[in-house]
Amino acid sequence: MRKHLIALLLAAAAPLSAVEITTGAILGRGYDQRAFYVRSSRSAAWQKTCAGPEYRPEAAGKLMNLRLAQALFDDEWLTEHSFDPDANTRAVIDALDFYKRHGVLMVNVSLQGGNPGYEAAINGIARENGYKFGPGKGLHVSAFRPDGSLKPQWLNRLERLLRAADRRGMVVNIMYFYQGQDELFESTRAIHRAAHNITDWLIAGNHRNIIIDVANEYDIGPRWDFDQYIPRHIIPLIDEVRDRFQKARLLVPVAVSSGGRMRYPQSVLGQSDIVLLHGNGRSPEEKLRRARELASVSRPVLMNEDDNGRETTQANLRLEIASCDIFFQHAAGWGYMPWAQAQRFPFRYLPGAEATVRDEMDVAQRDMAYFHAVLDHIASLVMKRPPD
Repeated sequence: MRKHLIALLLAAAAPLSAVEITTGAILGRGYDQRAFYVRSSRSAAWQKTCAGPEYRPEAAGKLMNLRLAQALFDDEWLTEHSFDPDANTRAVIDALDFYKRHGVLMVNVSLQGGNPGYEAAINGIARENGYKFGPGKGLHVSAFRPDGSLKPQWLNRLERLLRAADRRGMVVNIMYFYQGQDELFESTRAIHRAAHNITDWLIAGNHRNIIIDVANEYDIGPRWDFDQYIPRHIIPLIDEVRDRFQKARLLVPVAVSSGGRMRYPQSVLGQSDIVLLHGNGRSPEEKLRRARELASVSRPVLMNEDDNGRETTQANLRLEIASCDIFFQHAAGWGYMPWAQAQRFPFRYLPGAEATVRDEMDVAQRDMAYFHAVLDHIASLVMKRPPD
């Protein structure tokens, strides 16, 4: 208890980070309730994101983002290939400047990874996506130990990424729990302990350039273990995390993300600081309809994962661009999931030099051109001038 108190006191004395993010809904009257706001010091005025002279006026208050769930990845059961977790995080950091030049202000990272696309024909790894399958058959990717305590190696990688993003005026969306790994906890009490521990660590580090996604795709019930404990107790989990930030006087937005059906029931809507949606597998027409249905919600509506087809074809690229436009125009921003590049093993975080996608291209070359083309489109919406 004494160590915890000392950490909190040190956090209060630490200098404010280079960027602090919150929402108009959290700031209250006089602010755009559906927009994101940032400031660089306690004495600075809050201003909408993307409000500088380099940004297009219509980008103000938006938060275009990339899902890089594997940025902190370490599969403790992986034996088929060598993997350096520190080099992997370093590659993400090395790509941040490129992302920001293209109007991307936030990267979304997971403390329990995501589907790494293990497939014998693609990467020579024949394993299932989940802890429950055990060594040799599944994967073990988690910043948490079974009792809910934290792994220092994961914290070191997260610290480096948060500080690197902070120096660039960028934000990190931190996903706490993933349905492929929740079975590793020894009890439901350990789940709460894990949420408390990582939140307290973020507070102690005075990290303010963060948005919290307590449970990635919380509403895909059958995939969650302990009799779907996290989906059934998601509101208490949100409240516990938010209460800890509020007691530390941090305005960190706390929410959970939906599955691809983009559902957000009123009970969760009432407790989340942001409406975080995944649009995987949904048509642009469905996304437009959902964005319009949420137009009256008095908080930001943000897509932080979108999968419009895992083949990097011209047809799927058109779906990416249409989806991007919808959530840029009708909501607070869009999140691209570069599945073939940065989600599926081996992970690649920088696109190729070419940005024109042709179906007849070699697949590896086309994957990276596709990545570049999506980022160029985001830049065309957000930035006044194309990036170098």
